[in-house]
Amino acid sequence: MRRVPVWRFCLSFVLSALSFGALAADRVETSAGVAEILPLGPLETNALWIADEAVALPLAVDHLDIAAQDEDLLLILLASGGTACPKMWVYLDAGADPLWVSEPFGTCHDDAQAFRTERGIEVISPATDLGQSGDVRYWLEGHEVHEAQAPLKSLGFTQVTQWEGMHPKRLVDDPAWEAWFLKRVGPVGLLELRGLFEQASLFFWDGDWLVAEGCKADACDELRGVLMLHKDGDRVSAAVQRKNGNIQQPMLLMASEDNDVIQAFIRMYEAQDE
Repeated sequence: MRRVPVWRFCLSFVLSALSFGALAADRVETSAGVAEILPLGPLETNALWIADEAVALPLAVDHLDIAAQDEDLLLILLASGGTACPKMWVYLDAGADPLWVSEPFGTCHDDAQAFRTERGIEVISPATDLGQSGDVRYWLEGHEVHEAQAPLKSLGFTQVTQWEGMHPKRLVDDPAWEAWFLKRVGPVGLLELRGLFEQASLFFWDGDWLVAEGCKADACDELRGVLMLHKDGDRVSAAVQRKNGNIQQPMLLMASEDNDVIQAFIRMYEAQDE
């Protein structure tokens, strides 16, 4: 996979108004025949078929979707539930002879989405490597998958209430909110939160608190936690639990005050570890 310098993203790109995530399909037409997602074997695992023949994909996963199509080029979503990697991707060229399938790519983040840009079908996924924030973008040129880190960009939200229904990774990575978090949880706390939300619930209200729970993709038992913001826009509570092998580390608590909701999460984590 070819990495591209960040400065390339100074160019402007026009994203479709609607991500391909809303357009995922189980059946499309290609020049090689009908491509469709069908069950395979006694366990009825999802499999991709083209012209009534199963296509060998590089990862075994729980669920497949044809996430996007550009003539004979297909973008396939490889998804797994539970604590496995929620989203990886491959490109497939149904017009090649033999069929061409890329190596899997992605950051294993559940908020990854596919868009049509000036480059064609592009995947944009939150960064998950240690110390990274912002998005990683993937696109295809010929049969080569390109990858580049996009510069951080704020969503422009100024109120806690605006984050309802949003992914918490977007908040903790938002450069306009960095000073807000540093004042309340410090640099170590913010680093922990940025590494937490690879798999996460979207922000929802529990009383006066906006809540999101998350964990590390494919290792939820090793890193998990909860982030809560009060509607007054000033108070924050968070708990992060790490485990190294069988050794449970002390829970990292970041709280402006005790509240019943955060205590309920702490009790739940403690009960799961017994």
